[in-house]
Amino acid sequence: MNRHSIFFKLNLIFLFALGALIALFAMMVREIESQEMRMLEKKAVAYESEIRKIIIQSGSRLEKSLKEHGYTPIPHPEEINVNLTPIFNPPPTTFPQTLRERIEDGRLRIYRDKKRIYFELIGPKSSRMIAAPIEVYRPKWIAFFFGGMTGVIILLYWTLRRSLRPLKTLAKQIRRFGEGDMEVSTRSDKQDEIAFVANQFDATVKKIRAMKEARSLFMRNIMHELKTPITKGKLSAALLSDEQEAKILQKAFSRMEHLIHEMAEMEMITSQSLDLKLTTCDFRTLAKDAASLLFIEDERIKIGCKECMLKGDYDMLVIVLKNLIDNAIKYGDGNTVYISYRKGRVEIINKGEPMSKSFEKLMEPFCKDANGINKESFGLGLYIVKSILDAHGATLSHRYERGHHIFSIDGLEPAG
Repeated sequence: MNRHSIFFKLNLIFLFALGALIALFAMMVREIESQEMRMLEKKAVAYESEIRKIIIQSGSRLEKSLKEHGYTPIPHPEEINVNLTPIFNPPPTTFPQTLRERIEDGRLRIYRDKKRIYFELIGPKSSRMIAAPIEVYRPKWIAFFFGGMTGVIILLYWTLRRSLRPLKTLAKQIRRFGEGDMEVSTRSDKQDEIAFVANQFDATVKKIRAMKEARSLFMRNIMHELKTPITKGKLSAALLSDEQEAKILQKAFSRMEHLIHEMAEMEMITSQSLDLKLTTCDFRTLAKDAASLLFIEDERIKIGCKECMLKGDYDMLVIVLKNLIDNAIKYGDGNTVYISYRKGRVEIINKGEPMSKSFEKLMEPFCKDANGINKESFGLGLYIVKSILDAHGATLSHRYERGHHIFSIDGLEPAG
């Protein structure tokens, strides 16, 4: 169990409280037994002294004298002493010297049961046993008190665990929400603090879900409404008699169309919350499908791999390769893009000038390289790539070596 868990700490508190209660109960029982033994010591000294006087003074009236003083002669001690508990062996230091000597010499043995104390007087030829009553007070309230306290502690522990149990459910729902599940619900009808937090989180999830749905609807409507006038504009520009003006308009409409395409791609990724559908993918097929989306001739793409199978979301990885190949062509000086895959690492290599901005800066949305090589890009390609790779648990890095840009993807899981 996690040592930092609330349930672990609650268990420790319960065990400590229960252990302390048991220890306190044991100490009180021991103290009561100690008081009882001190009382028995005093009684034994007084009874033994009085019994000796009665024996010396009574003569033939011994049994009658013993009964008159409240003592009971035991006619057959051999039948009863097997069920008795011997005490004061060795004798305590509080006993008088003569009494200790008699016990140590074996002339006197003292026993007890719940109601009486027994003195066995052992002579050379015969023995005599005499019983005296004792009253031992063992308060019953102590057992009831400690039993009740134990019950209260167990009840509080059970109640607290039951109250804290929704925390585990809440943690699971929060984890699901963090993984992209927008349909979680943590609504609670209870009145405690955990229920308050759960209801606040539930309300926040609903607001985020509503905002996301509203944003998606807004983006889709905007893109849909823009496509029609752009298409009409491109057709109208083609009919213009002024060729220079027609080219300017065609270029403007193409840039608008390209922006809508990138926005649609980003909206598709974010609206799906990157709910990956992992399958076994062939890297060569991935690269070819990515190139076909860009209408690039096969001879411009050089693909290399030995063990070509990997795990991932096929459609998402096609988008990753498409955007990186597109960057390589638009930013590159040469006509060829090299793509390779080996042991979970993908590399896209192209010849080109160094970038004027840092790689980390270029991965931000709507950020473009200031050298102006890629005038048509709106700076969403690398941001989309990073979002997809983050969902795969992979990373994108860049290095510039000997006039070549090398984009590396690390962390993709090989198949098999």
